[in-house]
Amino acid sequence: MSKTVSSSEEKNLLAIEKVVERAKGKITPEDAASATGLSINEVQDALSRLVELYECRVTMNPEKGSVQFIFPFPFQKRGRKTFKEIATVVLAVLWKAFQVVYKAAIGVVLIVYTVVFIVILLAVMFGTSRDRDDNPIGDIIGGLLRAIFEAMFWTSVLQPVQYEVDRSGYKYRTYQKDKNKGKNFIKSVYSFVFGPDRPVYDYLADAKEAIAFIRKNNGKITAGHIIALTGVNYPEAERRLAEYATKYKGELHIVDDEILVADFTQLLNTTNPPIEGGKIEFYVDEIEPPYQLTGNTAGRNGAIIAMNSFNLIMSFVLYPITSTYFSSTVAFFISIFPLVFSITFFLIPLARIPYVMIKEKKRKLNILRKKIFDVIVSGQVPLTAEQIIVYAKINQSDKSNAMSVLEKLIIDLEGKIELDESGKALIHFPRLTKELQIK
Repeated sequence: MSKTVSSSEEKNLLAIEKVVERAKGKITPEDAASATGLSINEVQDALSRLVELYECRVTMNPEKGSVQFIFPFPFQKRGRKTFKEIATVVLAVLWKAFQVVYKAAIGVVLIVYTVVFIVILLAVMFGTSRDRDDNPIGDIIGGLLRAIFEAMFWTSVLQPVQYEVDRSGYKYRTYQKDKNKGKNFIKSVYSFVFGPDRPVYDYLADAKEAIAFIRKNNGKITAGHIIALTGVNYPEAERRLAEYATKYKGELHIVDDEILVADFTQLLNTTNPPIEGGKIEFYVDEIEPPYQLTGNTAGRNGAIIAMNSFNLIMSFVLYPITSTYFSSTVAFFISIFPLVFSITFFLIPLARIPYVMIKEKKRKLNILRKKIFDVIVSGQVPLTAEQIIVYAKINQSDKSNAMSVLEKLIIDLEGKIELDESGKALIHFPRLTKELQIK
């Protein structure tokens, strides 16, 4: 019997797939039933399977007032990565591997070589100044030695995450700072080269957040709710709505003749309340941490620069001596290797400067987007563009960028522009406003 059912489902899937192809990707369950002769339940099962296999958006057909599935045509397999996405992943893995190797080398070069070079320097110094009791160089070397011993304290790899506030008053997630800063020297060295660690993105976070919202919202969610939670545009919100409806067994239906709602009755069933699920955090409250070159204090950076400069100078000075009196292997490990490493130690953060500047600029634009977005979803519209900028508390210096962001948001969130009696252009978002009211 299972084989018969499987064969029947396969035939239904192929039939629906052909209908979707003929319709250039846009189909309603009613149209599919009419074209194939299958029952609505069979059509819905086949469409759910098709959504599992291929990328799809789900929205309301404004002409027929029914649920409409929109498949990119030709079909695009769900989860299939583009060449750009694959290249990005490969580069990220290579960069991570390089960081691991380089960080391991930092412990050897910056610490061990500093000790070796100080020992050499001490030997030279005491060899030429044995009769001098008052030696100011000894104080300098003592300070360097204290810095080296401080670097020997390794911090835990796992750090708790906490919230901090940036200059604009927005909270962002970052790793909790240790109370004893003296134990953080080696981590400061890593930050000097590669920048401060940023919390790892959880690719399931949005899904868990959506489920938590669904449970709190009587089992219902709309594309508008997904936008409020994540800040995505309508096409992406509709894609996620189709994915969630398929993955978590939601029922799609139209309410008030114009709003598409996904109803997840099964998600309301729970037998173990203490199990913690996703945390509801709306888009406007999700501020990423600032992009910084090192994240260290000026004093800590100064100490790191001094140590690496010392290694750089010593390896350079020792090169002619080691290459003349020692074998090539000894010369390589005493001078050439630390010299090259010390140069790259400075070059990597210098090369990161443009990247940090670009990322921080995008972050600030994203904050402007969140400020304007907050005014839109809070229901204060319709407003003029000037009023939205004022209500969002945008600085005059950011007004030009804010206007560009608002123009893009009008497109992303299907905004409308209408003239009032006095001829002023008012901006409002009727679809979003209605969908956010569904409870």
